[in-house]
Amino acid sequence: MTMVSLRADKIPEFAKLRVLIVDDNEYILNLVKMVITDLGVADSFFARDAIEAMKVLESSANVNFVICDWNMPGLTGLEFLRKLRSDGNKIPFVMLTARADEGSVVQAKEIGVDAYLVKPFAPIQLEKKLRAIVGEMQPATTPPAKK
Repeated sequence: MTMVSLRADKIPEFAKLRVLIVDDNEYILNLVKMVITDLGVADSFFARDAIEAMKVLESSANVNFVICDWNMPGLTGLEFLRKLRSDGNKIPFVMLTARADEGSVVQAKEIGVDAYLVKPFAPIQLEKKLRAIVGEMQPATTPPAKK
């Protein structure tokens, strides 16, 4: 698949991200990859289920951001998130799901999801979620010393 950038400007902070995309749907994997590549993310990894995603995280990939589907065969995205958080892993996690009900959103928030995005989504929605989280990941800048 040839990707043509829709943006003239890349987002510098995104170039440092190493993103793991987890979804059992090939179309969604490609769509998310296209959006994040267009935003300037250079390194992305893919997993078709949570078990494969855990293997990627355990490898030397140094992933520092996860975008994950909720409904997948085997371990769900919510169970994957629960495992990460119970292990003390605070990696930023975006849940990408068709579940739009308030109960699902609350459940994911209670477990520690950083952002929740309902499918179908517009690329700008994903961009806004990523910008918000990446902004929170940036180290606080110290004001210049007064003379």
